[in-house]
Amino acid sequence: MQALESKVMSGPKKDTKDDLLGLFSTRASHGRTSGTEGSGAARSSSPSDKPTTDQAKTASPAESAAPQPTQQPAKPAATKTQEMSAAASTVMREARRELGSDLTLQQQMTTVAATEQVIAQAVDRVIRKRGEALDDIERVNIIIHLQKDLVGWGVLQPLMDNRDVTDIHVYDYKTVVLQRGKISETTGLSWPNQQAYVTFIDRLLLRLGKSLTTQQHTVDASFPNGVRLCAVHESVCGQRGPLLCIRIPRISEASLENIVAYQVAPPLIVNYLASLVRCGIATMMVAGETGTGKTTLIKCLATQFGSSESIVAVEDTPELNFQHPYFRSLVSRPANSEGAGEVTLQEHIKTTLRMTPTRVILGEMRTPFAAEAFLESAQTGHVGMSTIHARNARETLVRLESLLGRAQKSVAIDIIRQQIALAVDCVVWLIREKSTGRPRIAEVIEVGHFVEGTIQVRPMFSLIKQGAKPLWRVESWSSNFDEQLKADGIFLGDSPPEITFGPIVGGMTKGG
Repeated sequence: MQALESKVMSGPKKDTKDDLLGLFSTRASHGRTSGTEGSGAARSSSPSDKPTTDQAKTASPAESAAPQPTQQPAKPAATKTQEMSAAASTVMREARRELGSDLTLQQQMTTVAATEQVIAQAVDRVIRKRGEALDDIERVNIIIHLQKDLVGWGVLQPLMDNRDVTDIHVYDYKTVVLQRGKISETTGLSWPNQQAYVTFIDRLLLRLGKSLTTQQHTVDASFPNGVRLCAVHESVCGQRGPLLCIRIPRISEASLENIVAYQVAPPLIVNYLASLVRCGIATMMVAGETGTGKTTLIKCLATQFGSSESIVAVEDTPELNFQHPYFRSLVSRPANSEGAGEVTLQEHIKTTLRMTPTRVILGEMRTPFAAEAFLESAQTGHVGMSTIHARNARETLVRLESLLGRAQKSVAIDIIRQQIALAVDCVVWLIREKSTGRPRIAEVIEVGHFVEGTIQVRPMFSLIKQGAKPLWRVESWSSNFDEQLKADGIFLGDSPPEITFGPIVGGMTKGG
């Protein structure tokens, strides 16, 4: 415990500041300034547009390419770009066919020079074949668009490279919106036309072995590096579409030190949760709204799993990917176009019980039958962790009641509550502050026995002050896990009534 506090209180090194900022995907400092990348058309710049010497030295390519927040709202992308002529669009489409698949192209071309040369040759072949009369500017625009579209993340690459961007939302080929935490900002990025945008989505899905059609109108998938992608077919998007949403994990390193350094919670709370994970007897629910850092917290706490434990994760979309020697993952599968082949979360959870796991991790508790299967496995001695959407810690138990009630319609409410009390030991509730954009652990409660129709709850910690100097109250100086905490050198009775981030006094952070 002291080791954790000493590492954190010494402060992060200067060169790791960006990594800590990116840990829970929050927005960047508003003090940075940068330009906005357009659609790739040729642009002229005046001397006043050139960066100063100091800016040129300090600004990275990713920061200078991605748009930053300003006091004035950004203009829509449509005002910054010009659509290609019909002839140029046809040439670009046929040149893309000539270049072949994205994977083949990336295998053949390893440098920018080679990429431009191969693309330019393909464009010239199509122009000669069709006998089109394109001027040099149109030809250069076609080459630039193809280079962006066929390599990496194409038009979106500057946003993917910027560590402050957490989500990318594309409304149509002319409108790209980024998010820093929960703050949305319009960018100047766009595709030359609708066909180029649709082709870009198809290329991304091809890499994942999926496709978007009127029958499969929504695709939710993830890349091996944890980037999540959700695409919706234009047939169900109203006047716009197709819609594309990309969630980018910004985790530099999953560790307890980074949780504290980013001020998600003070050392006492983090050490308390880590001790509950290490003891291997507590099933934990991590609750909160979307984007509050629930999965990130589980990843960081998972570093405390024993090296000899057997870990099995069950997810809709693979995100956890624990760096553990004995980690296995089961992923659900939707039904095909004929309505067959579906594999549900509850089926996977039942399968884990035949895999002799030490811990069962459910990525997200969404459906009644998945909740029933997970809680049943916890009741039978399989310690687990799961995330769930809820508005506070106590409401998490109500949400569990609702899910189990729909799965067990003929079971009395007292029996349902007794099942929850037997299965769940601790609930951690997270929020994301509107003022700072930072995620915080807002409540921690321990779940006790079922007594006289009520689940006994013991509040442990609660966030009582938000902002730049957050403050937590220690609600209880005793725990259901006092013996395990004592073995780890954690004594809640010695802590002050309020804790925050400050000098270490007697092994604890100084309150106030």
